[in-house]
Amino acid sequence: MVRVVVNNGQYKVTIPKDLAEAKGWSKGTKLLFTIDDKGNVILREFISKN
Repeated sequence: MVRVVVNNGQYKVTIPKDLAEAKGWSKGTKLLFTIDDKGNVILREFISKN
């Protein structure tokens, strides 16, 4: 289950531990949320081109 939490005026999304571990995400990993043409939310790891 994913939960939206409001903290100090910012919206934060919790991600299930098993999903984060399966993707290799840890604290500090930057994620990019996008919406496709059907309204689906797509979550990807943000990788800087620097």
